[in-house]
Amino acid sequence: MRRLLVLLVLLLAPAFAQSVQVTAGSPFGINAGVRLPLVPLLLDGRVYAGANFFTGGPASLGGGADVLFSVPLTDLYAGAGLFYATGTTVSLLSQGSTAGGLGARGVIGTYLNVGLPLIGFFVEVHPMLFFSGPSTFGLGGAFGVNIGF
Repeated sequence: MRRLLVLLVLLLAPAFAQSVQVTAGSPFGINAGVRLPLVPLLLDGRVYAGANFFTGGPASLGGGADVLFSVPLTDLYAGAGLFYATGTTVSLLSQGSTAGGLGARGVIGTYLNVGLPLIGFFVEVHPMLFFSGPSTFGLGGAFGVNIGF
């Protein structure tokens, strides 16, 4: 039953998604996901997965989910989420080991005004907290492309 539910969510998420996003940066290096409207124009959910090929060893895989609050009348958004990694994550600044496991992150981002229809670019900053072993703080960032509304 659990596998059927996960399969159903994976198959239906693109149907409800308002956009597809691809990012380079934290937490996994190369990330792809969908952004879903929870409350129109105010609250969005994002589900993503990624792979880190930049560690010099085997690739680290992972995924996560964020809840994002859009600041009305601006291009700013902020939120929080959880992620899970099988290995090293991408962090620009880290205090301790970032070698996988469960973590939480904050998201502060903005869309860059380029004027292209249905294509947007964005930058984000991610303060991260890793729960594996002793708690570790990290700071990451990402640059991404948004395709859709």
